[in-house]
Formats: sequence, C-alpha cells, structure tokens
Amino acid sequence: MIKNLLGKLRNRLFARWIVCRLVPDKKSVQYGIYFSYPVYLLMVLSGILLQNPFVLLLTALIAFFAIKLPIHPFDYIYNFFIVKLIRTKAIPGRGSELQFNSIVAVVFSLVVFAFITFSIPINYAALAIIYTLANVFFISLFLLKD
Repeated sequence: MIKNLLGKLRNRLFARWIVCRLVPDKKSVQYGIYFSYPVYLLMVLSGILLQNPFVLLLTALIAFFAIKLPIHPFDYIYNFFIVKLIRTKAIPGRGSELQFNSIVAVVFSLVVFAFITFSIPINYAALAIIYTLANVFFISLFLLKD
C-alpha cells in the first residue's frame, strides 16, 4: 500500500512539474519546428563545419537527453524563457518522432565525432549538407503524414 501511495505521489509530482503529454506526430513536429529543431540543427552544422568534436559531443548528449526526457531539452528552454519573452503558448508534449529523430542524431553526432577525432579525411561540408537535407526530408515526411 505504501509503495502504491509513493508511486502515485511520484507520478503526480512528475506530471505536475514536467507537464508533458504524448501528442500526435504531426503536431509534435510542428512544436519541434518552433525552436528545438532549428537550434539543434545549427549546433550540429556548426560542429561539423568547424570540425569541433566538443560541439558534436554536446549535441550527442543533448540528443541522448531528448531520448530519455518527455520533451526535447530545447523545448524546456523554450517553455521557460521564450514563451515568457514572446508571450506564446508552451509546448505541451512531443510524440514518437522525437525519440526516432534523437536516436538518429546521437548516432550521427558520434560517428562524425569519431571521424574528426581519428582525422579521417572526408568532405565535412558535404556531410553537413546531407545531414540538413535528411532532417528536412524527415520533418516534411512527418508533416505530410495523414
């Protein structure tokens, strides 16, 4: 009984302070376009083009947290600061596309990190373009779904 009570208390606190719900994929992508996708894409592109392994490791860490947390870490920043700044609605939650996109982002960031760390000669500008086009393709795919 005490375990059940503690579980309910934990779930209520989690629901109250994290405040997230699963939303349909299309709506989730629309929420992502607000802030998290563009900021994250710029971070990855700058890490690739500058060939900076630390930025890529940071992006991999952010993507890992996006897999584990109910919403993207940048969505928390959006909800805490941007919403108050521009007086708009907070992002209520994200869908399954967040986990898929984040897994791809972790793998991609770590692979490029390894390329840079081990000085593997590759055209990093082409890699950045491919990454950008893949992101635009998958975002479009989710938006056109239904």
